[in-house]
Amino acid sequence: MGISLTGGQDFLLAQTEEPTNSTEPEAPSRIIFNRAEATYQFGPDTQPSRTSSNPMSVNGSLKPSTPPSIGRVTLCNGDLFNDYSGFKVALYEATGPLQTDLGPLVSLDPAATLPLIPMAAGVNPNNENPFDLGDTELLDPSLQGQYNFRLRPDQVSVGQAFILMVTPAPGNFVDERPIQIRITAVTDTSFSYTVTALDDQPPPLANGYLDQSRTLAFLPQTKTLRKTSLKDPLGGASIPLNLLAAEVPLCQQQAIAIQKTANQATVEPGGIAIYRLAITNRTTTNLENVEVRDRLPLGFQLIEDSVQGAIGENPAALNTAISGQDITFTFLEPLPGGEPPENNPLTRIVYAVEVTPDAIRGDGRNVAFVEGQREDINFTVRDGPAIYVMGVRDGLISDLGTIVGRVFEDKNFDGEQQYGEPGIPNAVVFFNNGNRIVTDNNGLFSISNVLPGWHSGALDLTSVPGYAPAPNETFIAEDRSYSRTVRLEPGGLARLNFAVTPLVPGAAP
Repeated sequence: MGISLTGGQDFLLAQTEEPTNSTEPEAPSRIIFNRAEATYQFGPDTQPSRTSSNPMSVNGSLKPSTPPSIGRVTLCNGDLFNDYSGFKVALYEATGPLQTDLGPLVSLDPAATLPLIPMAAGVNPNNENPFDLGDTELLDPSLQGQYNFRLRPDQVSVGQAFILMVTPAPGNFVDERPIQIRITAVTDTSFSYTVTALDDQPPPLANGYLDQSRTLAFLPQTKTLRKTSLKDPLGGASIPLNLLAAEVPLCQQQAIAIQKTANQATVEPGGIAIYRLAITNRTTTNLENVEVRDRLPLGFQLIEDSVQGAIGENPAALNTAISGQDITFTFLEPLPGGEPPENNPLTRIVYAVEVTPDAIRGDGRNVAFVEGQREDINFTVRDGPAIYVMGVRDGLISDLGTIVGRVFEDKNFDGEQQYGEPGIPNAVVFFNNGNRIVTDNNGLFSISNVLPGWHSGALDLTSVPGYAPAPNETFIAEDRSYSRTVRLEPGGLARLNFAVTPLVPGAAP
């Protein structure tokens, strides 16, 4: 399976200080686009398929909706959970070659823990690790679900990586999320870090969603930024905020699922097979522009009038496009989603195919993929391949062929046996697959149930003492050759002759 990848450019999103004067014009509008594409192929004889990541496009100010020094856990669409009881946020050291494996919990300075009270830009940092988001239920609803971890100065260095693990409450319909945080730059006045989703789910960004990762930069709070600085409860001095956090939306990790079945395990040419596709929406939102790409095996042809779609108990309209062995089914209406996702209706596609004689040369392997977009965040979700292998019986049609041949005395050296040219009995012919065959009393032999393709045979001259290969005055390429090559077509018949002549001209042994 070959794979090629194309990626977009890296980029940096930096927080800018809010204007102190409300009449100051807003930051200029920006547009950022980042996308990755991959092309893959299951084998040398299959057509390549292409897939792409979710593009990220941001219109408007690059300023996040909340300062990046403040972390928050939200629903996938950015809304708050009704109840954060049982939600945990933990900070681990990142290990492994790619710094994506969980290490031990990060040791945080307990002296940095402050009372959980609102501050100007969120809530005070609390260095309990793990941190229970249920504690924020006591705060104003606009501050619930927020968290902060304050690092020691020795923990802020370029290349240092952490994994932020957000665990939902038991029985919740969202999945646990691991987020890698890597420090990329440190100066006397600022440091930046990259936030990367390790579960193929995007972190949010103001008015859009970014696939895989984004980079945030912020200034540690100093006396000059009194608007968001904290006062030490004991000494009253301004405290630098080496805060580490990320906005984390919790989604369903597998948003869509596809399964493929059929009405039978084997089929033969001339028969009809029925395939069934089952698509499940595992999210709490509708899935739009749902498209199923189905690749039929060689020799399987879609019966177009047989295609039927359904969402739950209701028929669903489909567009069907055919390109060779590839079929694309597109739903004209969204797949509904809600809470809990287990109650979402099952979506089905049923269609029939006709099996042609070409199926004998195929592998009966059917592959299907599904793709759609979340309605709430416009994020592309995928699943597949769903594979079903159907055995193909020969039935009345077979691609196996037969090779017939003879060993004879060629008196006129034309390579053909005519009247008066006797066959040589008990001559031995070896084939390229190791088979050994002996001629009958008339010098004839045959091999049945031979796979199509090129085959070669060689005459064992020790089995025909007193004879040598006859010169061929018609086909010079085979003059006095010990072997012959023949191409056998599927279900065909091929001839493989060996002409010999006595070592003593005019005399037979």
